[in-house]
Amino acid sequence: AGALLDRQLTLARTRAHSTALQALGSSRFHAVADKVAVLASDVPLTPAAHTTDLRALAAAAEERLADAVAALPLVTAGSPYNAEALIHGLSPDPAPHPQDAPWHQVRLLLRLHRYAQEALRGGLPADGPYSPDGTDGP
Repeated sequence: AGALLDRQLTLARTRAHSTALQALGSSRFHAVADKVAVLASDVPLTPAAHTTDLRALAAAAEERLADAVAALPLVTAGSPYNAEALIHGLSPDPAPHPQDAPWHQVRLLLRLHRYAQEALRGGLPADGPYSPDGTDGP
């Protein structure tokens, strides 16, 4: 009974997989993907979006980033980076190390800070120094 059920499930899975692959190659799927890409690049904003002062929000993002960087465990490392992998023959550890959490938080906050700076500059990346009053340059 188990072998019969296994064969039936394998057959059903194979059919579903083939159907999914055909759907991904269809013109309908590509039309939807194109529409999603256009919507993502041309996000419709409300009229108030251009008058909203984003400097306070950007400053809050910068403050959160500074606090997270200050809380990084820079001097508390008990072993060199990736020493566990060397001990276990470079085998991947499925559970992240507890010391990684603050670093991941800083990475996320840095991305948020970068997006906030780009929003202040009207979508332009921050190439040079930025002053908190919204003007470029020193």
